[in-house]
Amino acid sequence: MAASSACFSVARPARALRPRVRRVASSAGASRVARASAGGAVPEGSKVLVVGATGGVGQLVVAKLLEAGYRVRAAGRSAERARETFGDGSPNGSDGRLEIVSADLRDVDGLLASNICRDVDAIVSCVGTTAFPSARWRDGNGPEPTDYVSVRNLVDCVKRQSSDTCARFVLVSSVGVDRQDQMPFLILNLFGVLRNKKRGEDAVIASGTPFTILRPGRLTDGPYTSYDINTLVKATSGERRAVEMAKGDSLTPEETSRIVVADAVVASLRLPADDVRGAYCLGTKEGDGPKSDLGKWEAVFAKANDGV
Repeated sequence: MAASSACFSVARPARALRPRVRRVASSAGASRVARASAGGAVPEGSKVLVVGATGGVGQLVVAKLLEAGYRVRAAGRSAERARETFGDGSPNGSDGRLEIVSADLRDVDGLLASNICRDVDAIVSCVGTTAFPSARWRDGNGPEPTDYVSVRNLVDCVKRQSSDTCARFVLVSSVGVDRQDQMPFLILNLFGVLRNKKRGEDAVIASGTPFTILRPGRLTDGPYTSYDINTLVKATSGERRAVEMAKGDSLTPEETSRIVVADAVVASLRLPADDVRGAYCLGTKEGDGPKSDLGKWEAVFAKANDGV
């Protein structure tokens, strides 16, 4: 059951860790580089907005996008918490390619006023909440405002602010959204989390922006306190990185590593839109997995698309 929101409370490491990132040239027109190759891959150097950036999956996505050479606008409900997680976003930390912003996705007027989606080449949404009532539901963070309203508002914001630049929308959702009347998803959906994730998916699909929806199972590994890639990978619980993927909602994986979800997010941007268009359920098992090998991810998506 995927639940990757920006609501984790994590301790700040004793000293700031610096990410290992590749240097990329930037230019005034860089924010339109993805649209120039619409239908193709979102190229290195493009600006990617990551919402839910301080959650377990979001932290890894930010780290791996920087490692892959993208510019990142990392958004969370609290900019202070984001700075505690990622550092201050200074040039010394990420060659000036990390921008930290705050946004409450539930407030569409405030979201539009923030210009959070302006001049971005791709969107990655890692927002989500728990399946059952918990402390994370406080202050209006239940399934409907988090998994549906927030995603719908983000889609609206993209249409108004970056329809001419945004070439991809990647949404981290959950297995079971198409099987809400089947066990064990019937239980998981008692409070509507799968129903609202599906509504969020439908908003993305209807947006007209090329999209990839990732539907992981129960998330393992993390959350984390730093976006240093080596530190993140060391702080995990095993070697279960081999990928099971199917198009649609047919798998019931025992678990899905957050690391693999983040790798899949990055791969879905690096591959042509038509090769990764649709919704894919995702699980992990014992084995190395594709990691950042684009050729291996291309084969994983191709196998899922072929239904074999």
